Amino acid sequence: MALPRAAAFKEAEVMSQNHSFTTPAASVSHSAGSAAQLRRRGPRPVPPGVEYHRVLQSDKRRIGRGILAIVLMLVGLFGFGGIIGYVGGQIDLHVLGRHNVIAGGTEFTPIMQLGNALSIAILIPWSMLVQRWLYGVKGASLSSVASTLRPAIIGRAVMIVFPVWAVYMAIFTAVSPYQLADWAISDLILLFVITVLVTPYQAAGEEYGLRGLVFRVAASWGRGPRTSLVLGITVSAIVFAVIHVSTDPWLNAYYLALAVGWALITWRTGGLETAIVMHAANNTLAFLLSLTMHTDPVSGGDRSAGVGSAIFLLPIVLMAIFSAVIWIRTRKTGPARTPALEQSGFAS
Repeated sequence: MALPRAAAFKEAEVMSQNHSFTTPAASVSHSAGSAAQLRRRGPRPVPPGVEYHRVLQSDKRRIGRGILAIVLMLVGLFGFGGIIGYVGGQIDLHVLGRHNVIAGGTEFTPIMQLGNALSIAILIPWSMLVQRWLYGVKGASLSSVASTLRPAIIGRAVMIVFPVWAVYMAIFTAVSPYQLADWAISDLILLFVITVLVTPYQAAGEEYGLRGLVFRVAASWGRGPRTSLVLGITVSAIVFAVIHVSTDPWLNAYYLALAVGWALITWRTGGLETAIVMHAANNTLAFLLSLTMHTDPVSGGDRSAGVGSAIFLLPIVLMAIFSAVIWIRTRKTGPARTPALEQSGFAS
């Protein structure tokens, strides 16, 4: 059955006819002809000139399909978490003789931390699969408008974000209340390795699921660019806050601020790279500081009402500053925000 003609294709064709691409006229003409012949097999190419969050837009809003996509993302998040958590609990209990928190015990174990990180990291291929299945768009396009993670953007973000985030996390930890716990040396070493090697993939999994799939799905419900952007940011931010299951207003404000900031940055940079680096810096540095100070991660994971305070204004303000700086610096220059002709799949 032929795939529905996306509004984005029409937009690409109109732009081609108006010669608005910065490509030779012959190439543009050929690309318009290619766009007219929609593929019936394989993933649909991403049209050139279409912003990251508008890739899934169609001549129909397909709200039901979008809700299904979001539900499937959540099923993957909690389903993989439940299965891997159960397996990890059994390994801890029957192999290592430990009773971890997920399995109903009181111990925070390396197996438990590894399972949690891996279950969220699986959202990377899962989100790609959901997009490919429900929308016929290649999963790799979730990474960026280049359909891949761009090393130059990642490297630049790492050099800028990690030092600033390290200073912020040190200040935040110093002024926040915490409880100490007794740690075995072997646990500290294993948790250090897991945190450094696996936590960045955990952060990336959340970005592919929320700032990738959910952002695009919700944006596809709008008609104009601004409506699409507002819908995408709003829905993805709300879902991000909800999945953290907090009843504290300060924590929820914090989650919403991070989600809005990372969505804006994804839009302004045309991909998930900077948001992934910031998310990875936040999660990795937070846990490394917890290990360094021997704090209790169980009490630190409490998200009930009353645990937050005005100290969370610090990361909220920091996120606003990062978003504003990136917005300003990408007004005239910066990473591509739409696919180039040769990256879109329309070029021969």
